[in-house]
Amino acid sequence: MKRTVLLVLLALVLGVLAWWTVRRDKGTTLSGPLTDFAVADTAAVDRIFIAEPDGRTVDLRRMEGGGWTLNGRLEANPIPVNLLLKTFLRVEVRAPVPKSAEANVLRVMAGTAKRVEIYTGGDRPDRIWFVGHSTKDHFGTYMVLEKPGTGRSEVPFVMGMSGFTGFLTPRFHADPDVWRSSSLLLERNLGNLRELRIERPAAPGTGIRVALDEQGAPSLLDEAGKALPMDTAAVRDMLLPLHGLNFEYVERQLKPAERDSILHSPPQHLLILDRRDGSTRRIPFWNKGAYPGQRDAMGNLMMEEDVDRLYAAIEDTVLVAVQRLGADRLLVPREALLPRP
Repeated sequence: MKRTVLLVLLALVLGVLAWWTVRRDKGTTLSGPLTDFAVADTAAVDRIFIAEPDGRTVDLRRMEGGGWTLNGRLEANPIPVNLLLKTFLRVEVRAPVPKSAEANVLRVMAGTAKRVEIYTGGDRPDRIWFVGHSTKDHFGTYMVLEKPGTGRSEVPFVMGMSGFTGFLTPRFHADPDVWRSSSLLLERNLGNLRELRIERPAAPGTGIRVALDEQGAPSLLDEAGKALPMDTAAVRDMLLPLHGLNFEYVERQLKPAERDSILHSPPQHLLILDRRDGSTRRIPFWNKGAYPGQRDAMGNLMMEEDVDRLYAAIEDTVLVAVQRLGADRLLVPREALLPRP
């Protein structure tokens, strides 16, 4: 009888200790609720807000019908956005931070960690990641998780991602030039265009016009609208970049005066797209100078002109670099579109 009573009392004591331990747990164990970094259903993620320690932020929001917006006004680049969604899905806890290192890791994170708010509907984030620096071997990333309504973990964890070797910090930044869509041209249906014009202000009279019917079939004209004989295959090849041409990067290396000088100078080429709905889009192109010490794709030192890129303007004031490999295919001289003798 005494043995039974002792066993019951022991069970009660162990139960009380277990309850007390759970009550004190702030998410510091691998099985606790504040190690639940991963998002199982990334299709439900409709907003991602990233804040850098220096105050810069980006706000990515999913659009109805697909795609994402950047800061409420620009189209976002789907490639880095999808990379974040993949990270949310596959992130995993690699190890707890040793007790002896916790204070130092948290001290560094206090000044360097990036705040990543993950929304799955509503005005309150589902999860907040604090993304810190890498481990010494660069195979892990220190992170802290906060879940609104639950609290924030008091200890950091070493995080990684299945199928990935390295650290995750560079994926979370607030550089709008990287997050914005790099699409310069994206005409899925040429039948929506009424006419394409390419003017060359430096050589008046050498431009072309390509009229398009509702099926996207082209006819070649000179600048005055006079019909020209054409090499149909060459004209169709010239139109291919309209289906998808990206710029390489936003030009940020020039001084403001240098950038403004380019934007206010006559372009080498002026692409004009007239749509059937009455709207018109104009994209000017300029030759791009080489940076000091810049080399071409073959490793040769460029002298004055960048032989691999052109400049183009988007939104009238944003100067971007476009690879000639695609742009030159569109901006071909008139002679290349005429029948060969």
